[in-house]
This record gives sequence, C-alpha cells and structure tokens, in this order.
Amino acid sequence: MPEQHDPIEELSRFGAGFSTGPGGGEMPLSAADVRRRGDRIRRRRTALVTGAAALAVAAVTVPVLALSQGDAKRDDHLVANDRALSERDLLADAETELQVGRTGAFRTSSTTEGDGQAPVQVCQRQTLASLGAAGSLTRRYHFVPEVVAGETPPTVTGDGLVETIARFDSTDAARSAYDTFGQWLQDCTKPVPDATGTRVIPARAAVVPDGTRGHIYDIQWKDGSGEPTIGEIGLLLQDERIAVVAVTVYGAGDYNYLPEDGGSPLDRMLPKAAERLRPGATGATGAPAPAPSATVTDPADAPAGTVLPDDLPLADGWPEVDGDGSLEGPARDQEPFSFAPCGTDVPDAPEPADRMTARWQEPEDFRGRQLSSYTSVAQARSAADAIVNAYRECPDGPRDDAGYVSHHTVTDGDLGDESWILGRATTFDGSPAPGLDVTYVVRVGNTLLLITGAGEGGGSDPAGDILTTASAMADESTALLTSLCRFAGSTCAG
Repeated sequence: MPEQHDPIEELSRFGAGFSTGPGGGEMPLSAADVRRRGDRIRRRRTALVTGAAALAVAAVTVPVLALSQGDAKRDDHLVANDRALSERDLLADAETELQVGRTGAFRTSSTTEGDGQAPVQVCQRQTLASLGAAGSLTRRYHFVPEVVAGETPPTVTGDGLVETIARFDSTDAARSAYDTFGQWLQDCTKPVPDATGTRVIPARAAVVPDGTRGHIYDIQWKDGSGEPTIGEIGLLLQDERIAVVAVTVYGAGDYNYLPEDGGSPLDRMLPKAAERLRPGATGATGAPAPAPSATVTDPADAPAGTVLPDDLPLADGWPEVDGDGSLEGPARDQEPFSFAPCGTDVPDAPEPADRMTARWQEPEDFRGRQLSSYTSVAQARSAADAIVNAYRECPDGPRDDAGYVSHHTVTDGDLGDESWILGRATTFDGSPAPGLDVTYVVRVGNTLLLITGAGEGGGSDPAGDILTTASAMADESTALLTSLCRFAGSTCAG
C-alpha cells in the first residue's frame, strides 16, 4: 500500500489492491452494537487442554528470600526501541514447547497492553501497575495438539501458556516486584478461585543467560470439577524488566520431564524468554526475532486441497450495489491485492496454487476479498507473515509531500486458525485526518483470506474505529468463513 493521503482518490483506484478498511457504508446494526463487536475482539481468547496429573520434576530448591539476590511508563504503542516494551520481547510461537522435541506447541491467541481489569497470571494478587510497572504486555497462547493422520484432532479448552512482561523505572523497583511475585507464588493457596488441595513445590533455580535471574515454581491443585491441574510458573528478572511465564495443564496424564531430555517445558522456554526480554530482543539465536507466528512446525501440514471451489460465497454479505456502485468477481483473472506500508512493496510470495478475488465499491466505500490456496499450511502462514510483518516493522510512515503521515497497527484477530487485524490511519500535522484502511488477514488451513476495506472514516479513536470496522467486516464474511473452514478441513469457527 503506497503512502497516500486522499481516501477519495484511493477509492477511485478501484481495480488496484491496497491496504484496507471500510469506513462509510450502511451498517445493519447500530453504532453501539457494532462497537460491542469490536470490544469482543479484545476479549476473546482460545486455550488448551492436554493431559496431566502426576508432577515429577527434578528440582533444586532455593529459599524464597534468595530470589532478591543479585542485580539483575506505559507505552502507547507496541513498538521496539531501546527502552520501550515491544511485542518482539515476548516468546514467538516457534519458541514455545510442551512435549520434548516439538517446538511451536502453542499458538498466539491475543497480545494485550497493560493490566486490563484484573491480574492475569496464576496466583497474582495485584496488577503489575500497582507494583510500579511503567508498562506491561501479556500474550496468551492456545495449545496446538499433535494430529495423527486419519484421526480427528482432539478438542482443546482452557488456558495453556501465558507470558507477561513488565518494565519498571529502576532496577530496584523491578527487583521488588520480582520478589513480591515470588512470595505470591510461594504462599499461593488459590491459584484460581475454585482451586482445592493446592500444593506448591519450593522455587528452583532456572538456567538462564548471564545477567538474568530466574526461578521456576511448580503448583498442583484441583479445579471445581475435581480435575487435577498443574501449573509451572517461571519468573525472570533482568535489569528494570521482569517476565512471568506460566504453563497450565489440565486433566489426567503425564507431566514427567527428565533433566537429560532437556527438563520441563519452562526449563526449555525460560532461556529463550530471557533472551527475548532484553531491549531490542533478537531471540535466542541472535538473529532478528521472528514474528509471533513465524516458522512454526505444524504436527500435520497436509492441505485438504488446493483448487478452490467455484461456489465459495466470496462476495456474500455485502450490501446490494446501487446505481453508483459496482461489483467485480468473484473471479480468478483480477489483479491481486498489493500492500506497501511505508512505500515498500510486500512480495506476493510464495506463489499461490489458486486464487479468487472479489471487489465491491460505492462512493467513499471500498470492500474487497481475496482468497488464496497454497500447497502447504507453512506456505499459507509464510504469505500471511510477509504482510503482517511489513505492518509491524512500519508503525509510522514518512510524511508525504502534502504533510500527511500514515500510522500502521497490528492486532490479533479471532477468526480462522489464526488471524490479524491490520489498520492504517492518517494524521495531518499530528491531528487525525480522514481516511481509514483495515485488512483482516485470516489463515484457515492451507488457505489465506484477505478481507479489506477503505473509506473516509477516521477520528479521535482510530484504534477503536479499526477494531469496530474489522468486527463488522467479519460479520459480513460469516458465510464465507464457515464454508472456508469446511473446505480446509479445519475445526475453526467463522
């Protein structure tokens, strides 16, 4: 999406693909109802159930007071610099583990800024802000079960992995918060409100890089239905930053991990989380940190098919076209959508096996959908990552000749197997200007759906407007998403 400032001129370029976001257009519900749908995107999360009952950890215990030994502002945007917290300071999906020898066991469900309305971690008694955190990020992940060929994937429910990172104004403040959280864990009798029979294993030292302190707690309890539950919680302290990483496993099964095999899930993940926690994180390998969904190894990567059915409802849900509007497609011979945040074209790669597009236009309102199939899930994810990462890497575009600046955002979505909401809002001399683009990037199996729109919208709350718009776009696409999940053989919901 080249840098632009005139949404009307942009809409006149009906045949070209670009970044998106409907503004304008007639909505079937009231603005309040649509905004509630936007709020729903912020709240939803998916989760994990995998077997666990017996806790057997070879642990070196340490007194809780030893946690304080050694040295080890809330940011409005999730962007990286030398001091501010960034999404890249959190574990990437490819770095998550549960079973030994399998990476990518968890997939990002949501990433949120600040504490929200209540503490999110097991045994957490207060918000991190109340402990003095200047800023914090939390990422929730859902478990991706291994799929055996010919078998139905198991149903998963419940939280699986949560990481919270926080930045403080001083190393002393961070150390105090680290100690406080450690004491909460040591004294924890109610990991969750309905827990009974709680047992806490004393903290054990974690093997982490120099300059970082780390400890792991193992907690057992039964939930309200009597199911045994295991929580493994790791704490990290690094200068003025702390991290809390928690794996929660429900049900009956086995949670035995031997040191010679690499140890428990947190024995394996905490060193990577510590590398991530450093300002300007590059990940455990020293290479540029991948985006959350990059390079995940799927347990099963065989696509359901690559030839898209002609009867997929690619254009369903849009308003009827009036005399001033037009509808093109669905068709295979249209120009594919293109993206160029900050003026750099995103490569249309890998090449899809099949592709269909549809475009709808009325004055000051553009909507489009593009569906591509690939020969593997990995290829579909790679195509999604290329677009999403381009937005992540360009939060603010350069000022154009007319004085307008484009601002790009990425928010986790709640559609398909994984999704992201990409937004572009515009300012002029620092004040909001007309023009709002939204793209919903949705991967379903080995297919990638792009739902786009652009209009005159934009105001004092561009982040809220982007989410509200994305929610309305998702509602319009319900029939398509349902058909697509069925075609791709996915358990996703539209």
